[in-house]
Amino acid sequence: MSERDFLEPAAKGRTADVIRALEAQTAAEVVVAVRRRASWHAGTSLAFGLAAAVVVLAVMWFSPTVYDVRTMPLDAALAFVLGTAVAASVPGLRRRLTPQSFRARSVEAKARAAFDTLGIAKTRSQTGLLVFVALFEGQAFLVPDSGIPAALCTGPLASIGELLSAAVARRDLAGFLDALARLGPACGALLPRRADDENELCDDVA
Repeated sequence: MSERDFLEPAAKGRTADVIRALEAQTAAEVVVAVRRRASWHAGTSLAFGLAAAVVVLAVMWFSPTVYDVRTMPLDAALAFVLGTAVAASVPGLRRRLTPQSFRARSVEAKARAAFDTLGIAKTRSQTGLLVFVALFEGQAFLVPDSGIPAALCTGPLASIGELLSAAVARRDLAGFLDALARLGPACGALLPRRADDENELCDDVA
């Protein structure tokens, strides 16, 4: 499967159906936001360009072939530009070159920003829960509001978050939806749905 599978209207419709089904079991208000990327990771592209420039300079400097020293800086500059362009235009290469910790931090920062932007904190009991998906980084990150019990955040939500991330990394929509559905019983155990609960947040993929 590919990233497009998460973004197609049919996939978004299936995700909304899962959200409605799980919210029938809990007072938590779940919002799923899917983004192509959390960051462009421009630093990775620049680092690759710099490495290419250093390699070109080293080859010209130590090669038995004689190069014009006047043009060597220009050759290195061209290698930098081409290397940066290649890394920027080949997502798979840029993803492999970007450290896991960098990708994780960018996903978390973007998820927390989306939590505010999407107004998830506006539920009356602060029971909003954002499931943020960054396809390029291959990760999912959960942002619970203050009304979600701490025991739920450190236990079941952490485990489900790992399952969601694993499915996103595999581009496995079915696996992602299966993991998402687990939020229903997990949240319902500590945050059961009340008779007067209203659907305060949109179920459509943001």
